[in-house]
Amino acid sequence: MSLALAHKRRILASGGAALAAAAALPVAYTPGDALSSPANARKHLLLQEAALDQDLERLSAMKGALAGRQLLKRDELLPKYQDYIQRYIESGLNFPNRVLVQVMVWLFDTDQFEDGLELAEFAIAQGQQMPERFKRRDVQTFVADALIEWAYAEYSANRSPEPYLSDLLPRVDGEWNLTEQIPSKYHKLIGMRAMEAEQWETALKHLERSTELYPKAGNDTRIEKCRKALAKQVAATSGAQ
Repeated sequence: MSLALAHKRRILASGGAALAAAAALPVAYTPGDALSSPANARKHLLLQEAALDQDLERLSAMKGALAGRQLLKRDELLPKYQDYIQRYIESGLNFPNRVLVQVMVWLFDTDQFEDGLELAEFAIAQGQQMPERFKRRDVQTFVADALIEWAYAEYSANRSPEPYLSDLLPRVDGEWNLTEQIPSKYHKLIGMRAMEAEQWETALKHLERSTELYPKAGNDTRIEKCRKALAKQVAATSGAQ
C-alpha cells in the first residue's frame, strides 16, 4: 500500500546509516503482538485514540491561517499514525477504528487523494463510520463531498481537477448511495469544462444528467448554449455537402 511506501521513502532518504540503525531497533508492535487478537488490538486502539484526541485538541487550539494546520497534518500527524494504520490493515481485523477514519480525513484535507481514496476504499469495505461531528455522513458522502469541493476550487483557480473528477464519477453516480445534489455537481463541472473545450455533445450529456439528478442545478442557460452550438454544427455540415 502506498502509505507504507511513503514510510520506506522517508527512511531511505535519511541514508544508509539511518536505515541500518532503524533495522536494529526493536519493533514497538507488530501484527504478531499488539494486533494479534481483537482483544489486544482494542487495547492498543485505546492508546492510539488517546494520542489522537490530544492531537485533535492541538489542532483545534491552533491560531492563524489554515495553511499552518495543514502543514502540521501533513508533516507530523499523518506520519505519526501511518505505521499503526498499515499494521491494522495487514492484521485482517475489522472493528470500529476512529484513528483510521481520522487519518483518511487528514489525507483529503491535505490533498493527498491517491492515499486518501485507497484508505477510503478500505474503510468503506469495513463499514467504518465517520466521526460524530460529521453529522451521520458516511465515508462515501465525505469522500464525494471533499473531492468535488476541491475540484470546484481547482477549476476556479484555472487548474485541472482531473483525473480525480472523472475517475470518481462512476462511484458517485451509480455505485454509491448519495443525495442527488452530489453527483449533479460532478456532472455539472464536467459539462462546464467540456463547454470550454467546445465538446458540445459531451457537455450537453453531462449538463442534462446534472439537471435530471437535481433540477435546481442551474444548467438551463448552458444547456441552451450547447444545443445551439450543436445545431449550428449540424447546419454547417449539411451546408457543406
